Amino acid sequence: MKNTLTLFTVLVISSALTCSSQDPVKATSQEYESCCGAQPVEFSYEKKRIYVPNVFTPNKDGINDYFFPVVNDVVTDVWGFAVYSIEGDTMLYQKPYFNSKMPVRDYGWDGLRPDGSRYKGAFRYKMRVDDLQANKHIVEGRACAVLCGSGAEVFRTKTGCYFPAQAGKEGTLDKSAVNGERDCF
Repeated sequence: MKNTLTLFTVLVISSALTCSSQDPVKATSQEYESCCGAQPVEFSYEKKRIYVPNVFTPNKDGINDYFFPVVNDVVTDVWGFAVYSIEGDTMLYQKPYFNSKMPVRDYGWDGLRPDGSRYKGAFRYKMRVDDLQANKHIVEGRACAVLCGSGAEVFRTKTGCYFPAQAGKEGTLDKSAVNGERDCF
């Protein structure tokens, strides 16, 4: 009986070691690896200017809580503003129509999935922008929803990250503006 118990203990320990050594170690910030710097955040078509941040922090602290495009006054309307999972198969958010005179909370995405759970990591977006002359352009790209806390500290030093708070007045990025995140990272 003692030999059977010893053999069983050895088998359990070796199985646990074998399984854990085969499983890759997941870094706490792995879901943020593709965030920032890979996609444009400013789009220009003739006189139209559109700034779309590539990162936001939907933690309800009043800073960078919504993901939304910022446009200049040449852009009259935005149609079909949609946010998808990075694979593109899951619709996370859609606003059929808005214009820049509407409050952000009425058209920006707050980082929630349709079931009410928080989304974390990279996502895709797409929209159509119209101008005063009825010209239409499709704007699409990638961005990230960052949940403050464990794993988010990578954004302290990550370059190429631009937040909603860094929007310029004319649908452009203001790199001199601070991102406003004090407690998140």
